[in-house]
Amino acid sequence: MSFSHQVSITGPSGAPPETAVIRFVALLPEGWHAEVGEFQGDLARLRITAPPGTTPSEATRLAADILSRPGLQGWRLADH
Repeated sequence: MSFSHQVSITGPSGAPPETAVIRFVALLPEGWHAEVGEFQGDLARLRITAPPGTTPSEATRLAADILSRPGLQGWRLADH
């Protein structure tokens, strides 16, 4: 069974979260999927679905790793 995890990201004031989400989704590894939830100001919520056997902490680490890559500087995981 796949694991689904809610992720919220926030970025610099005025930065478009739509662009950050496109970049985030493009960097997901094979077998991972994302569904966009909502945008609020500089915050975006999405649900990522991971391959079977993925733990919540592994999903969080992957999300943090993606946000550290070029094109997403200044973006970070947000509290839900």
